Amino acid sequence: MQTDKFTKLSELVGGEFTVERVDSYVWKKWDDVAKKMLTSDVYEEGFRKIYPVTTDKGKLDMGQGQIGSLLEPVFHAGKADIIGVTYAVKSNGKSGMDIRYYFNPQKQEKKPVVADDTSYSDQDIGW
Repeated sequence: MQTDKFTKLSELVGGEFTVERVDSYVWKKWDDVAKKMLTSDVYEEGFRKIYPVTTDKGKLDMGQGQIGSLLEPVFHAGKADIIGVTYAVKSNGKSGMDIRYYFNPQKQEKKPVVADDTSYSDQDIGW
């Protein structure tokens, strides 16, 4: 369920979220004087690379390290896809600049492969 609500990672600690979409990165910086977030499509001094992530719990802004933490556990044979993956969120219990988040992908229920028990003879194949 996609939503336009912005969500903080701190609100998801102890819960889960499912990644629905990740947009191209942008550069962001908090302006203390204007009390607003500045955004740029190109790097400017003091700006951080941020990935807009849409989840079932709302939109998240995630840094490079956080995106790497989502990708690494689902990386296999040179590929990683986080779309549709559900992550449990934990933190180190600190706040402000000292907080660290930990993401653990949850096991996805796999649908059983149904074998076709129809048998064929060589005559049915046309040999």
